[in-house]
Amino acid sequence: MKSNQVCDRMIWLVIALAIGLGSCNIINPEEPKPTVVHLQPFAFHIESGQGSGTNKITETWVNANGNFLGVFTPPVDIYYLDQGETRFTFYPGIRNNGIASDPIQYPMFAVDSFEFLAGEGVDIEIQPVTSYRTGTVFSLLADFELTNAFTDNRDTVSASELIRSSVDVFEGQYAGQIVLSQEAFFIEVGHTVPMSGLPADGKPSYLELRYKSEIEFSIGILGIALNGQSSSNFFYLVRPSPEWNMLYIELTDKISESDFPAYKILFRSLYPTGSPEPQYNIFLDNIKVVHL
Repeated sequence: MKSNQVCDRMIWLVIALAIGLGSCNIINPEEPKPTVVHLQPFAFHIESGQGSGTNKITETWVNANGNFLGVFTPPVDIYYLDQGETRFTFYPGIRNNGIASDPIQYPMFAVDSFEFLAGEGVDIEIQPVTSYRTGTVFSLLADFELTNAFTDNRDTVSASELIRSSVDVFEGQYAGQIVLSQEAFFIEVGHTVPMSGLPADGKPSYLELRYKSEIEFSIGILGIALNGQSSSNFFYLVRPSPEWNMLYIELTDKISESDFPAYKILFRSLYPTGSPEPQYNIFLDNIKVVHL
């Protein structure tokens, strides 16, 4: 083969390779770098008369320009590919009734939003802020700091009661304490002053509380009619917890279905027959009933 033919073939080979590489870039162009949102946990603000400022917001639900991006557990990085003026909206999320498989946007907490210019290489840190929504009604606040609201003993066991105690508290100086023993073997107790005005039209109503317990206890509501007759419904069983935990318990359906003019929150527990333990403690703090 002549040398000029070899040169021609090499030239065409180089041209073919160049065209092939160029076509690869056309088919698979380099992707733009996303905006990175470093999402921090919600800050929670309260006003006077709203009780404790602690919370158990477990997730953040995120929208961008009205499009749902997902549910995230901060701190977390969110990668966003769209560009231009963008409004991120953040919804505080909880585990409804303490059930891990039932995450929801908590209807009592306000949403927060941020606007910024999304673009290639943009890196932004955001800590959304929430509070109770405007118009939230606090039908019950009990933190045991100044007084004990739970003195309505509905059982027939004189030794059992819910007391104001400094033995173990979540915050502040006092909490509620129940001590169960062979003598104080059963308790059913509610707060003294009934709550009125809870919505029966399906608007959200929730019981919020902190607890620490060595034994199971039940939570119920007592509906009170205008003639003074009452009916109790124990609908929630709380498992023992060696550390302070928080629950958001939905009351909406219970109130809508019963439709009494007034209610009380009830706690009930039983000392196990034949137990080798001399006593069991239940601690309660920061009890609230809130509704819209």
